[in-house]
Amino acid sequence: MGMRIFGRKKEKEPKVEEAIYEIFGGFTIKKDPGGYEITWRSPNVTTIKVNSMPIISQDVQFRQEGDIIHVLTTECKLKLISREGKIEAHISKL
Repeated sequence: MGMRIFGRKKEKEPKVEEAIYEIFGGFTIKKDPGGYEITWRSPNVTTIKVNSMPIISQDVQFRQEGDIIHVLTTECKLKLISREGKIEAHISKL
């Protein structure tokens, strides 16, 4: 008696990766042709590019000037979610 093998292929789950950064002292989000650049000091200048406008939670204070958003909340969590080659960012208070 053998095991029956069904011909259906299992759908491959798209790989989702997450990275979390804690940012102290505020940061900026700048619109550019390919998406958005998030820049902060930690202590070096760090820049991450994302594909869509970061999702900013309601308890995070920010000021927008043209294509630049200044995040004023000094303790933030930046969660990056990479899915199917696109990176999205979620910003919340620590």
